[in-house]
Amino acid sequence: MIVLTIILFTVKAIAWVLLLLIITGLIRLFCFGRGARPEHVITDVSILKKGDIILTGKMGLGASWCIQLSNALTRKLKHRFWTHAAIYRGDGLLWEAQPEGIVEKNISEYLKDGYMIRAFRHKYIKDGQLMDKVLKFCEDRKGYKYGKVGLGFYILSSFMPGSLNFIFDNAYIDRWCHLDDAYFCSELIVDAFDETGYPISPYDGWRVKPTDFISNPLLESVEKD
Repeated sequence: MIVLTIILFTVKAIAWVLLLLIITGLIRLFCFGRGARPEHVITDVSILKKGDIILTGKMGLGASWCIQLSNALTRKLKHRFWTHAAIYRGDGLLWEAQPEGIVEKNISEYLKDGYMIRAFRHKYIKDGQLMDKVLKFCEDRKGYKYGKVGLGFYILSSFMPGSLNFIFDNAYIDRWCHLDDAYFCSELIVDAFDETGYPISPYDGWRVKPTDFISNPLLESVEKD
């Protein structure tokens, strides 16, 4: 009985913390987020190279609002727009992780749908064969998916402060959410670079958000000369 009481109390406490965080994020997003402006948006995709990390997003507050809310709460408000990450494989094509799995997509589809694009390039990988390994990692996992339960995991974990990440970081959660063979968008990129021996994050991939690539010291912004 005591154990059950402790569990119920813990669940309620987490629920209240989550509610307060969401309210705080909503205030930041809708009261202060409107004045934010995106930086270094790319319109000419010809400057991209294979292995570039691509961020996508929209100006409107309603676009992928849940991730924008998480960005407003846990990251810099001026980066609220960037809600998705992919990796450029060349010839206008991307590898990206979506709820339905790891898929190949033409970058022109984002441009046609009114998405903004920003890109980052590894400062120290100059060997094209290493980038081929990054892309091969994505290709070999084509079709991996996390489904609705995994999406719920991603949403909840993205709102939690880093100090509470231990709640989500255990084998039981992985099995319940079917996460062992699934990737979130940023996680795919982090794990792909890990495979080359050139890791781009000290954290597990699921902890990394698209906006984290912006301040990553190993990456440089891709901009037109």
